[in-house]
Amino acid sequence: MTSDRLPAWQLTPAQRNDLRARLVQQRRFRLDQLAGLEAGAERNDEIAQSLTAAARAALHDVTEALQRMDEGSYGSCAACGRALPLERLELLPQVSRCAACLQSAQT
Repeated sequence: MTSDRLPAWQLTPAQRNDLRARLVQQRRFRLDQLAGLEAGAERNDEIAQSLTAAARAALHDVTEALQRMDEGSYGSCAACGRALPLERLELLPQVSRCAACLQSAQT
């Protein structure tokens, strides 16, 4: 295993704290976003529905990432179990699958 592929149990405390803080920040953003979208719920147009669905999906991903972090499985691919590259976690802290498994699931 190379140093750029560290599951949560092998992340440094600073890396783990940074990723957790970013997830918490994303969670707050998505909750605020949903509150704003739901406040304008009288707009029953397709765009508003799409934005709300996307915000809910993003919030779900972030919440699951925080749960994985609490359970100790954060940083491992949910499909194959391999460690996710640190660069991937830094770019998308809510990610749950490695690039290969994500691509495989989309085809």
